[in-house]
Amino acid sequence: MGARTSLRVSVRVVHRAVHALRPPRRPSCWRGAGWDLNTNQVVRHYHGHLSGVYCMALHPTLDILMTGGRDSVCRVWDMRTKAAVHVLAGHENTIASMITNSVDPQVITGSMDNSIRVCW
Repeated sequence: MGARTSLRVSVRVVHRAVHALRPPRRPSCWRGAGWDLNTNQVVRHYHGHLSGVYCMALHPTLDILMTGGRDSVCRVWDMRTKAAVHVLAGHENTIASMITNSVDPQVITGSMDNSIRVCW
């Protein structure tokens, strides 16, 4: 067995609470999702939501990150360019949860307005 390693991640600036995080199934995605775990440095910043982010998901087969927040939209980010490529609207309240599907390129969002949407 190799030497034991530990995982340390620090976040310096959070303006609103983060309510849920889900690790990707592909471990290599951690580096593209925000931090370089070898140096413990932030390498990506994603700005666009008008208020706090409540949930996020990495698509299992595409290089995209999806975030949902208090502004009632799901933002889709290109992991390579860091650009927001889509804004998926339709909820009337905070998006509190989301899940992606590896079979179809879609995201399912759940909102505090008691609705569920299948987007894409």
